[in-house]
Amino acid sequence: MTLKEEAVEVLCKKAHDIFGIDPTTLGENTSFDDDLHCKSTNIVQFSAALEDEFDIEVPYMQLKKMKTFGEAAAWIESQF
Repeated sequence: MTLKEEAVEVLCKKAHDIFGIDPTTLGENTSFDDDLHCKSTNIVQFSAALEDEFDIEVPYMQLKKMKTFGEAAAWIESQF
């Protein structure tokens, strides 16, 4: 599994925890806004999950700019 795939998996699991959505229905194309209707607190939760998993800082404003799980995962991958 690539780092990007791992990051998408972390985001899918966190979406399940936050929203109760079946993580198998989520993926790279899942949109934070259009699909999940994330609020600021949700973005913070996603950021914390990524920080815990990959032991890097994921600034809220950086993650807020990302449209999809795939974009966020690609950014995570670019940090290594």
